[in-house]
Amino acid sequence: MRGIENQEHELKQEPHLKQEDGPEMMPRKLTWVDLFYALLGIIFLYLGVGYVMAWFASWWEYERVLLYVNGFVTQGMFLVVIIAIMKVRRWTWSDLGWKDVKGRYVGSVIAFYILTWIINIFYAAYLLQKGFTPPDTDVYTQLMGNATVVTFCLNLILAGMLAPIIEETMFRGIIFGSLQTYMGKWTAAAVSAAIFSGLHLQSYGFLPRFVLGMVLAYLVMKHKSIKPAVALHAVNNIVALLLVALSEGLV
Repeated sequence: MRGIENQEHELKQEPHLKQEDGPEMMPRKLTWVDLFYALLGIIFLYLGVGYVMAWFASWWEYERVLLYVNGFVTQGMFLVVIIAIMKVRRWTWSDLGWKDVKGRYVGSVIAFYILTWIINIFYAAYLLQKGFTPPDTDVYTQLMGNATVVTFCLNLILAGMLAPIIEETMFRGIIFGSLQTYMGKWTAAAVSAAIFSGLHLQSYGFLPRFVLGMVLAYLVMKHKSIKPAVALHAVNNIVALLLVALSEGLV
């Protein structure tokens, strides 16, 4: 009986022994290939969508409708780029940062949201002191201004839902994740934040969005998941929409 028990004990231990004796399987990391595909997709996206929207704008008189079409198409094409990278490179959503978060992160999201808004307030006050106000032709002013129930709902879907999910997957999941393979985490955070802010094509808003990008990257580093970053991104955009709606008496 003891011999049979010893044999069963050895069989149970065999997989463990093989794992110790054999070569360890290192997890795959995002590389420059993923970064290249992401940036190439973004470049073609901006050039292609920009050209098509410019062509429509040359004869279509409803500019605000075009802005919404441009916003939804851009987010849709971002998603296409993400899925294409996943298919070609055989990544899963988990590989791009969509992992379960160990512990609570609501407190971190609220704390960093407050921090970013304090920075935004001081920055806005500085711009006002210098006599700067956003031009009427600013895309975000046009989208958020003169709010109606319909435009508020469209902005909520576009900025409050789609943008946080898709942009965080692209900028923090793929771009930040790829850069971390070759540089320090804070350098990678700064580079990804600069790309994130620059692609919003708003010069006076570059600094606050860069700070937001750094905070979002920090949340990813802290929690090993992009879910807290998605939450903060969504809260940031939704509160901004609510404040505009309140200022115009919509809510």
